[in-house]
Amino acid sequence: MRGRRLVQGAAGLAALTIALSACGLSLPFSLGFGSGSDGTFDGSELTVPVLHSSGAKGGVTTQRITAASADGAGLSIDITENDVSGVDAVTQSGTWAAVTAATLLTGAQPDTAYTFGFDARIATPAAGAITAVGVLALYFDTDVQPGVALAGTVTPLGTIGPVAGLPEMVSAAIDAGGIDTILVPAGQRTAPDATGSLVDLDQLAATGGMTVSEVADVATAYSVVTGADLPASVFPTPPATPTPLPTVAPDGDPAAAGDDGGGGDAADAGLRTLTARLETAVDDLADPAASDADPGRATAATAAADRAAALQEAGDVAGAIEATAGALDLAAAATAARVSATDAAQLADRTATASEALLDQLFTAPPASLDEADAVLRVARSAVDAYALSRFAAQTFAATGGADAGSDTTDAGTAASATTAAVVAASALQTAEDIRPDGETDEGADAGAAGALADGADLTGLASLLRRATIATEDAADAVLPTGDAESAGGSADAADVGDAADLLPLRLAAIDAAREDLTALATAADGTAVGTGDGAGSGGWAALSVATSMYVLCAPVLTTEPDGVPLGRAADGTLRDTTAEDAADGSAVLTRPAVAEEWTVHAIEAVQTGGADAAFLRGAFADAALRSSAATAATPTNPAPTDTDAPYIAPFVTARVLAFAAGAERS
Repeated sequence: MRGRRLVQGAAGLAALTIALSACGLSLPFSLGFGSGSDGTFDGSELTVPVLHSSGAKGGVTTQRITAASADGAGLSIDITENDVSGVDAVTQSGTWAAVTAATLLTGAQPDTAYTFGFDARIATPAAGAITAVGVLALYFDTDVQPGVALAGTVTPLGTIGPVAGLPEMVSAAIDAGGIDTILVPAGQRTAPDATGSLVDLDQLAATGGMTVSEVADVATAYSVVTGADLPASVFPTPPATPTPLPTVAPDGDPAAAGDDGGGGDAADAGLRTLTARLETAVDDLADPAASDADPGRATAATAAADRAAALQEAGDVAGAIEATAGALDLAAAATAARVSATDAAQLADRTATASEALLDQLFTAPPASLDEADAVLRVARSAVDAYALSRFAAQTFAATGGADAGSDTTDAGTAASATTAAVVAASALQTAEDIRPDGETDEGADAGAAGALADGADLTGLASLLRRATIATEDAADAVLPTGDAESAGGSADAADVGDAADLLPLRLAAIDAAREDLTALATAADGTAVGTGDGAGSGGWAALSVATSMYVLCAPVLTTEPDGVPLGRAADGTLRDTTAEDAADGSAVLTRPAVAEEWTVHAIEAVQTGGADAAFLRGAFADAALRSSAATAATPTNPAPTDTDAPYIAPFVTARVLAFAAGAERS
């Protein structure tokens, strides 16, 4: 059972490490990522075709990609367009997502200078996937085969997401010539054109002597584009369809790493506190008198509470903590209308002050082990969320209320957005305080913690990559979100359509954008004053990495969002198409993406455990993600699942890879 692999293997390797150390030998920390490369680039260059579209017009251009060692100058990305000025925000976002995915998947050094040169002015996220494949080809020193084109977005997980305008891109490829095979995102064999009419892309391509194939991930695309396979140790083959994976073995199984799912007494106490809060919140939502509760968010909160109960019953404390935290935020948002603007403004001010103090305490000293780092990253995520949301609320009220900031005369829509941010911020702060293990940062390393951190890992470089990728994601959010408007963050959508994470995503994007500079400055100050342990990662860079990771995982789910007008496996009006063998194949293809996300996340977590860590919070995030994705993919092949079912895996995957970097997985 693959789920059991997540809680096994650490003890054996830990024993081997001790034995080798006793003999005067050291065991390098190797996670299997980046095999066959030293993580550096030698100034290589390659050119890939880029398909793009705008309205009813498609186009084909080229992109030249170069990568070279930055020689200590840090990460740099230069995106240019020949003979034109400026690069569109969605194109930049796709490029940053591609570099982030390639770096996290392989362990490539962040200290790299990239150049991406386009030969035309384009405004599309469709170049993201081919950019990621191109960077991987440079990294593994393979050539790009002529006659192959790829269109699709890319996520931090390396999955390939849907794009609009594929019929126009295929038509442009026919007109341009020189292309034999076009790869499109899984589930988009048929796609709507600019008029909304569904087009069979393979039939269209056949008129020009080409073929169309669906791909769900960069590994599959890489094998077609380059004619070579990526290392199986880095990119494991996923199952045909996703299956939820438990993170703890059944009760009584001696192979389990504790039937409580890890975390110890502190986690048990934290869960008890969270559960008591959630029981009160759910009872409140169920009260017939609570007619002012937002129905979509109330439904999502209840679903998250049900996940938490299931995980707790299975003995997975850390998984239950993750689900409960999400349920509490949604429950707070559902009842935000009960809080006056004046009270919300005051709440925002108090929460901003308290969350900043908590972050300062959290970064007093760097973690001394992988397990401690795992806990710090999880607490930091809630604390950063609280700080960003409260700052966003406070700034919004101040900008609209003047001297009487937060007055009940503030514009209703603006007040609703700011009030929701304030109450969710308070919920996130309380969660951070509840789950923070006693003595985790103030008293040094937990005696039971395991897994060594590396001395000299480029934490600052990785933090810079994640922080700047967050900026690019925020800049492109208006074009990516279905609403097209991150400023309408206070509104709610039907939970069945957007899911419990996406419901608060526009609000979080706006909040991170408002607070990003302050958070970065706070982390920089903390790194400058933190007390080093003398071993491990040292004081420099850990606060910056924790804040950057938190901001990125809070914003990155937007990269999995389905664009307007791209209903996978459905007719242009959103209804199911007629049941045919071809449609069934489309539905099955849609399910491939979350299967990839699940398998690669399992692989990333196992790699961290191989380094000697239990990683309880990391495994908890995965357990909740698996249940969320499983519920979303509970569909027949002719009733395709929602297209954002890989979004839940972003937080555990990115966190696992960040821990791996901190432990020495960076190839150098």
